[in-house]
Amino acid sequence: MNPNRLCALGTALVLVAPALAQQPPYQAPPPPQYQPPVQYQPPAQYQPPAQAPPQYQQAPPQYQQAPPQYQQAPPQYQQAPPQYPQAPPYAVPPPPPPYQPYQSPSGSPSTAHTQSQQGITYHPFRMWLGGGYSITQGSTVKDLLNDGGMGGLGIAWFPTASIPFGIRVDGSYTSHSQTNHALDLASQSTGQQIGDGYTDIYGGDVDAEIDLPLGTRSREYFFGGVGWYRERTTLKSVTYQQGTICWFYCYPGYYPVYSTAQVSTTGWLPSWNAGIGFEFPLGGSASFFLDGRFLRIKQPNNGGYWDFIPIRAGIRF
Repeated sequence: MNPNRLCALGTALVLVAPALAQQPPYQAPPPPQYQPPVQYQPPAQYQPPAQAPPQYQQAPPQYQQAPPQYQQAPPQYQQAPPQYPQAPPYAVPPPPPPYQPYQSPSGSPSTAHTQSQQGITYHPFRMWLGGGYSITQGSTVKDLLNDGGMGGLGIAWFPTASIPFGIRVDGSYTSHSQTNHALDLASQSTGQQIGDGYTDIYGGDVDAEIDLPLGTRSREYFFGGVGWYRERTTLKSVTYQQGTICWFYCYPGYYPVYSTAQVSTTGWLPSWNAGIGFEFPLGGSASFFLDGRFLRIKQPNNGGYWDFIPIRAGIRF
């Protein structure tokens, strides 16, 4: 430490020590004297003012003139309002007349209203025209004939609309091409080379029909009966001749020539059928129908039966 600073510190201690030694000892101050609490003073009473409030020296102004009076009374209605005529007393409407069933032109009660709700109106006579596809059934006929197309027409008679029962007469024409197995058998029996052949089946049926409603816009019908058909078989032989064949360009070669080798027709063969169909209205008296049936035709000379399933679609009117 710096010697000068030490010397100054010693000098200060020498000067302060006598002053500290001369101070008197500490004496505690005396306790405070008890002062009694201030007595409760009631609040000052309200003193009214020495002078009353000023009074109005002048009365409020009076109206010098009365309000104007209506010099003329309001106009009176010179004409009384029109009097509304008094409504007649309410009368209870008479009850509706009892329902009268529809009378057909012949005068007998009818249920044609039921058919009109279905959209198919009643007609005593109806005709149909359509076509479809005939499917062969059974191993015997499948070995000889392929499936074929068909067409036909018919007429139906319903005596009354109250009973959904009628008689129908159908006529149809179907053509079936012969299978290769049938052509081979024909070649062996005729001694010629049979290259093509087909069987046409035509005839008709007399069936009974029953119509039943199906919903509000359609109906179904069941039919079945007996019929008679004939079968006409045409066999064509084929020979090959030399000539010019043109296909995109012409070149020499052989082409087939078909000629009728044999045509045979059976007598009227008995048959029976049964089926189901559906009918939908098209507007007016026309309707669309779709039906299918099972047809069995007896073959001559104890040849058994040929079975088919014709499916037809067309229009009734």
